[in-house]
Amino acid sequence: MSATRPVPFTVDIPQGKLDAINAKVSAYEWHEMPEIDPGADRWAYGTDMEYMRELCTYWTTEFDWRAAERKLNAFPQFHAEIDGQKVHFIHVKGSGSNPETVLMTHGWPGSVFEFNAVIEPLAHPEKFGGNAEEGVNLVVPSLPGYGFSGKPKKPIGPKGTAALWDRLMRDVLGYDTYIAQGGDWGSVVSGWLAYDHSVTKGGGCKAVHLNMYGVRPAALPETEEEKQWAAGAAMTFELESAYLRLQMTKPQTLSYGMMDSPVGAAAWIVEKFNGWSDRRGPDGKEHIENAYTKDQLLTNVMIYLVTETFNTATWFYRGMFEEGGTSMAPGTKVDVPTGIANFPKEFLVFPPRSMVEKGYNIVRWSDFEHGGHFAALETGDVFADDVRAFVNQVKG
Repeated sequence: MSATRPVPFTVDIPQGKLDAINAKVSAYEWHEMPEIDPGADRWAYGTDMEYMRELCTYWTTEFDWRAAERKLNAFPQFHAEIDGQKVHFIHVKGSGSNPETVLMTHGWPGSVFEFNAVIEPLAHPEKFGGNAEEGVNLVVPSLPGYGFSGKPKKPIGPKGTAALWDRLMRDVLGYDTYIAQGGDWGSVVSGWLAYDHSVTKGGGCKAVHLNMYGVRPAALPETEEEKQWAAGAAMTFELESAYLRLQMTKPQTLSYGMMDSPVGAAAWIVEKFNGWSDRRGPDGKEHIENAYTKDQLLTNVMIYLVTETFNTATWFYRGMFEEGGTSMAPGTKVDVPTGIANFPKEFLVFPPRSMVEKGYNIVRWSDFEHGGHFAALETGDVFADDVRAFVNQVKG
């Protein structure tokens, strides 16, 4: 097994690539959308074309990728190669005399950009009125095949990625122990880190903080509350899992259209940001821009486009399928301290605590009033405060 030393990296996309994307967006030939009754959900059939037209007009006339690059490059970034897989990661050293280390993993269709606004408050809380001794070292990698990480030769899933991450943290960066954090695929990768690579099993993961229910115990629902959750989760899966089934079984077929059409890729991604987020506004009405700005949405989309990684990112689903899924072995559980951040508009709703405790050693459970699937990007300081509180609870 081999691992290289970190090499500094800066995002700097050639102007020609940006111009080519802009030209394709400008030339997109719009088609039909079903009529929607007044007051009805304009996203009921999929991505709302009215909004996509508005977003694409902004994309070609006002969006500034160079400004997005400056945000991404505001933090030190690196590449390292582990057993032939190039891994991109942000690495920020925290304030204080002996900071803990937190490994934060994104998911699909997100990117490291999800954490952009919480890195500085977590690493250097004294700049925001907090205590410097609560600063943490942060490592924020791009999943294999995503963004600025290298493209694997074949699908790799969350279990394989967890093994990569443990080597990144210990062999490449020299951290003997660390705390894992994640939502979406990040919750599954972090779950496998806590399960397979915990300090009790010879790995480096000493605790885990999750904002989605990822790796699951091999336990059936028992109480009435647990059974009601299971029925609701099954219904949600039926309504929302078409993308997952396709990406898990035939991702290559999807890639031909998405790799050729920036608008198609954007519509595929933005639909999930709309459906999985807390879109409630002060007036009670729901709109995607109650959760995100157009610049945030387009920065995330553009990371897939400028790196040409829409296809290899979807391979992750097939990788999970080939690894055997996300279930723990019967009779086993995660034994390291676990924090749960339960956001109300997470579309994969956490089960009752009684069920989660069958698989995790829960020491902190936080329920929030606002926020959804992309919690760090949606809630900023709320997310950061909960991570910080968990770190303070388990450090030492």
